[in-house]
Amino acid sequence: MIRKLASHYLSDKNKRTIKKYYRKLTKFFAHSMMSYDGEKLKAKLRKMGIGETDTLFVHANFKQDSGCKGTPLDVVNALIELVGLKGNLLMVSIPFRGTAYEYLKKQKPFRINKTMSMMGLITEMFRRKEGVRRSFHPTHPVLAYGKDSEWITSDHAMCVFPCGVGTPFDKFRQLNGKILFYDVGFGAITFFHYVEELIKDKLPFRVFHDELFSVKAYDYYDNEHIIKTYAYDRRTVRNTKILEDEMYKRNMIKTGRIGNSKFILVNAEDVVICQTTMVEEGNFPYDL
Repeated sequence: MIRKLASHYLSDKNKRTIKKYYRKLTKFFAHSMMSYDGEKLKAKLRKMGIGETDTLFVHANFKQDSGCKGTPLDVVNALIELVGLKGNLLMVSIPFRGTAYEYLKKQKPFRINKTMSMMGLITEMFRRKEGVRRSFHPTHPVLAYGKDSEWITSDHAMCVFPCGVGTPFDKFRQLNGKILFYDVGFGAITFFHYVEELIKDKLPFRVFHDELFSVKAYDYYDNEHIIKTYAYDRRTVRNTKILEDEMYKRNMIKTGRIGNSKFILVNAEDVVICQTTMVEEGNFPYDL
């Protein structure tokens, strides 16, 4: 009711002013009452079950009111210290917002050294970190740091299906990886596309567009390549909430929080099992 009254009686300028002060207030409260640093972050994630030899795929959002005392780079460094020396740290560095199909239609060249990640500040700081490798793919490049990073990111350019067999997502599964959602919802799960390709013949609709795109791409030495890739069919609407609810029912999801930050943790193999079983039972995680 308060929102309705405010929407009706306040001018747009007053609304913006109130929102501005509300954000400042929540940021102040988080930093003064709910703050945490890199050491506390690592301790919390270890308590959730993440070990130093794990392969961890992170989807993260740096919120001003999270309570985190550091910068996005400080978060990256903490995550690297958590698993990146004896294990592996992965993030996606997708270079667009919207759909892959629309992005590929623009025929923008992909430069592995320079094309920015549009997946948030944490991923972009990770991309720029010394020692981080990036897979060579125009729509779904994966960033990796750790003992297997070279193998994880290799040969992605050879895969016409961006998240399927032979891609970093496949290798991540082979390493019995874990997926961490850090201040983002389960809907950010790019690994969904990996399972989707595995079971695409069991789905009563198309996963990919028919068109095979050819994209100019430039490697670490600025050599030009042509990478061929399919785009996900934009008419097929994924509904990851259905998958998330089913995984909660099967006790396949761990949650946690520190300060004003929330975490969701799942095992890659559990995602494969749950998503595959759901489709086989006719419970499709899509809006049909």
